[in-house]
Amino acid sequence: MNCSIPSSRRFVGVASLLTVILGASLRAAPTDPDSPVRLGSNENAFGYTPKAKEAMIAAIESGNYYNRNEVDEMVKIAAAKEGVQPDFIYPTAGSGPVLELTAAAFSKPGLNIVTTTPGYPQLTGSFAKWGGTIKYTPVNAKMGYDFAALAAAIDENTAIVYICNPNNPTGVLADPAELRKFIMMAPPHVLVFVDEAYLELADTGLLPNTVAPLVKLRKNLIVSRTFSKAYALAGLRAGYGIGNPETLAKLKKYDLGLAPSFLAAIAAQEAMKDQEYMELNRKRYAEVRNYTKKELDRMGLTYADPQGAFILFKSGMNSAEVQKKMLAENIMVTRPFGIQPGDESKYADWVRVSLGTKEEMQLFVSALEKTLGKN
Repeated sequence: MNCSIPSSRRFVGVASLLTVILGASLRAAPTDPDSPVRLGSNENAFGYTPKAKEAMIAAIESGNYYNRNEVDEMVKIAAAKEGVQPDFIYPTAGSGPVLELTAAAFSKPGLNIVTTTPGYPQLTGSFAKWGGTIKYTPVNAKMGYDFAALAAAIDENTAIVYICNPNNPTGVLADPAELRKFIMMAPPHVLVFVDEAYLELADTGLLPNTVAPLVKLRKNLIVSRTFSKAYALAGLRAGYGIGNPETLAKLKKYDLGLAPSFLAAIAAQEAMKDQEYMELNRKRYAEVRNYTKKELDRMGLTYADPQGAFILFKSGMNSAEVQKKMLAENIMVTRPFGIQPGDESKYADWVRVSLGTKEEMQLFVSALEKTLGKN
């Protein structure tokens, strides 16, 4: 019996698949149909390059193969982009695994990690779970990094200094000269980890601010990148760490297979090739940031200088209450995190809102006016 599928039926099947994939992409909506306007998770509402979508569609029928060569190709392109050899690149499913593996590799009882409060807690929290302790330093008057305070907190038991630039949740960008000086002057036994998840979205862009070139000068330095933010591939999960091969080898001992899927690797390749589209996304973010800042100014609200995918502002109302009331208006926002225990009251009325499309931010402004009684 001939079990082959007629070409006409194969065409209909592929066409239907394309319709589903393209339709879902054009809607640019989460898979949860009841989701509120998602302004709490720093997802890129503008979407990813169409070239990535086309490449994934072309490769989707190869899903029955492991296709490890796609990750290898992603590494080669990333290495060329960063100006390093491929063995300086550690590919992972988003940048989160780089943070987790670093904590596992460098933490043990008696050691500490130095960071800023408030700050992104994934690496520091995992470091504590592995038995280490967290040493917090306050942000400066502009809610950015105080490098003198960070340096003063380092001792002989410090294993890591963690810096997220721009800082999450404050959104403030570090002075590039000060950051580079801090990295090169940190004690040799200390690993400096710089998380650049949002750096492409800064007003001045990636190149003037990145510290990735320093991995060729300092062995104890890791820089992490993600494709979730500026490149808008959050659901596909792709990212990588940049570091000296000897340093990255320490992470590999704890790796349980956290590489990107072959489709994620294909999408990441196309995203890196299409820098024009990424630059378009950066401009979109800048426009929405400026609009939202003006609206917060109009309402008389204070905020930290935003250079990422979000804005941290002082609402004047308990942030948990703001979250509750905003959710009733179908808008999701969040509170600051990574706060030193005992200092929670300092940020009790601060709220972080992710930046979405102009239409989404208009809905946010309207709901916030209602929540705070500003209208």
